[in-house]
Amino acid sequence: MTVTEENGSSAVTNGTYLKASTAVTPALRRMPSISEQASAASTRRVQPPFFLKWIEYPFRVKNIQTHQYLEEATGHAMDVSARGPINQTGSFVGSAILRLAATQAGGLDKSVYGIKASSILTVGNLIAGIIAGVTMPFVGALVDHTDHRKAMGAVSAFLMVMAVGAQLMLSLETWFAVFILEIIGGYFLIMHQVCTMAYLPDLSHDLTEMGHYTARLMMTQYMIQGVYTSIVVAVSYSVEMSNIQTAKLGAGMAFGLGVVLFGYAWTFLFRKRPKLRDVPEGSNILTTGFKQIAVTTKQVFSHYKALKWFMIALLWSPEAGAGTILAIAVTFLTLFVNMKVSEISVVSLVMLFSNIPGALLSRFMCKKVNPLNSFRLAEISFAIVNALIAGTVTGPERKNLVYFYAALMGVSFGWMFPSQRTVAVALIPKGQETEIMGLIAFFGQILGFLPAMIFTALNEAGVDMRWGVGSVSFFLLTSCLCTFMCGDFNEAVAKVAQSSDDYLESYSRKSRVEASFVDEDGEVEDGAQDAAVAVNESNHPSEA
Repeated sequence: MTVTEENGSSAVTNGTYLKASTAVTPALRRMPSISEQASAASTRRVQPPFFLKWIEYPFRVKNIQTHQYLEEATGHAMDVSARGPINQTGSFVGSAILRLAATQAGGLDKSVYGIKASSILTVGNLIAGIIAGVTMPFVGALVDHTDHRKAMGAVSAFLMVMAVGAQLMLSLETWFAVFILEIIGGYFLIMHQVCTMAYLPDLSHDLTEMGHYTARLMMTQYMIQGVYTSIVVAVSYSVEMSNIQTAKLGAGMAFGLGVVLFGYAWTFLFRKRPKLRDVPEGSNILTTGFKQIAVTTKQVFSHYKALKWFMIALLWSPEAGAGTILAIAVTFLTLFVNMKVSEISVVSLVMLFSNIPGALLSRFMCKKVNPLNSFRLAEISFAIVNALIAGTVTGPERKNLVYFYAALMGVSFGWMFPSQRTVAVALIPKGQETEIMGLIAFFGQILGFLPAMIFTALNEAGVDMRWGVGSVSFFLLTSCLCTFMCGDFNEAVAKVAQSSDDYLESYSRKSRVEASFVDEDGEVEDGAQDAAVAVNESNHPSEA
């Protein structure tokens, strides 16, 4: 593809990044994405010093059509690479917390702070999930109705990293404080995902490009997470570390990676965005998020059938992820299968490296059978493997089976989540990404706590843990069944295509390359805010 120059703005900055393109080869009619326009319009007053620039090179992702690197795509790659080890730390620290809680209680079936020691992790996940579900509308309002999207992403990353760093104090005397920090870190992880999800659709409005980006981002995350886990495994086995020492090693490394990767990405790569709209008259920032969810839900349910049923499917899919599944898995492996932290880290390692072929499979299947069918097949695969674990891993004597199932589960994970992201981006009309991505995140939290709650309830009642693990398959299959109500995927994509084209043209017209997203003082310019208004009007003509 040929990218021409206009108004003296060059197509490439420093020979690598796409700088500006308000004109493209007419035959291809490719409109620059919002991330490309934001990057081109940046004043670039804050640039990384030359001796730090090398940090971003391993994380750069090329656009498959323009063959250029995009700064915010690099930022996403660094962000997910920091999140991976932080999420993985939960398995190391969580397993150690379970054992310390059981020691203090005097046994797994004994109570500590009013619940069984064996329920401590899933209760923590339940608390974080409920709080997130209640507060996400407010977080979404801040992202949608202010120009603080970047600041919120940076602050949530900082608090998440600090919560992980503080877990280095883990001991028999401090395990409960570390448990509270796990809950806090889990909440800010969810909040951070909302902020980054708002940036994701801006990378490209082309389905093929977006499928490429999501698959590459997941592969990068799994690779970094795999290397991180490999180091933890190698060190813990070579020096025969205790469970607590292994947990501290994992937390310390995740803290260091978070400081470097989050810090670089949110300082130098992610760009500011203008607010999409003002707070409606008669509302305030505390209440407008809840009202907006009601309005947006009504709009989606009335006009976008495929998106409606996809969001209903997400009510049952363990999107928030891996948080819920991680808490259940760590509890099951630690207490039922009797694995040490070092053994769980090996299971994690097998699963992580299996994620990479899963992500490649996602990219292939999204092209071969479309992203929605790919997502369905991945959910079915995930449900089957989970059911096999519950049915055949009957105790510590069958521990070796766990490693085999971890490989199959890793492929399913790596397949499912990029497909899900691609479906979400494909079904959202441009100009409504932030509010609908926020709505999708909210839907993922409404029932996101249910698997942990059911597992905890069964465990407190003395029911075999395998039933709690098996219940996850029910949620996955229910989610898959809901997607069959979406209708034809290609028709759904075509329905939002026109509003997407109108949006990009409005955005390009109102935010020309010569008009920056920020003025010389670093404030969002009125022209960019006018663009957001024009975008809103193009998607809501009856209200304009």
